[in-house]
Amino acid sequence: HAVKTFTEFNHFFMHCSRRFAQVTGEKLGTVQRTDYDREFQDLCNRVDKHSFWASMLTSKVELVLQPNPAYRFEDFVTEKIGNEREIRHTYTEQLGICMLNAGSDMSSSDYGQALLIMGDYENRVGESEHRMIKNAFQKFVKPFMDAASKEGAINSERRTLTALRLDLDAAKNRVRAAKTADEMKELEQFVDEAQKKFDEQYELCREVLEDRDRQNAEMVVHLEDLCRVQVDYF
Repeated sequence: HAVKTFTEFNHFFMHCSRRFAQVTGEKLGTVQRTDYDREFQDLCNRVDKHSFWASMLTSKVELVLQPNPAYRFEDFVTEKIGNEREIRHTYTEQLGICMLNAGSDMSSSDYGQALLIMGDYENRVGESEHRMIKNAFQKFVKPFMDAASKEGAINSERRTLTALRLDLDAAKNRVRAAKTADEMKELEQFVDEAQKKFDEQYELCREVLEDRDRQNAEMVVHLEDLCRVQVDYF
């Protein structure tokens, strides 16, 4: 068992060493590398740009909906553990409640009566604001957050592709460095195996990225929803 474990560790160590050597050689420009085709690279760039700006837009909308950073962090943690966000009074609603309480306490005076009237109006404005915040979150922020939660799986597939690409190029460069025909023939078997694994992962990544690209194009509907929510509020 110990011998098997050592053999597996040694194989893993050699694997990592070759990948590291390949990465270093690429940075120094001393080894050749396999380039992705232009269409695939454009697809990656589109998905990356959408992910970056979706994250930026979502964070800015959340800032508008909830200016308090402590509450935003609390909501973030709540979402991560799978619970619903706490329903809080908006600052306008809090002002309205305060005015109503003050007006009730001084209801015998004109000032108290004015506070009751004003507090009622502030409450109505706050309730309208509360509906806007709730709808904006449900119709814009949450769909983008749900989409972002799937990026981990996509990035994992892309990291796997990068690792297999390094293995393939390392194997090719070993063939180029072979000193005898027999050694070259033996090493070419590793190239064939690496090429097969790379091609399979390449197609898998393409399918995953194309699916995400289609979903990204459909996200425009959530911008329209956000627009309608704000129009209804203002």
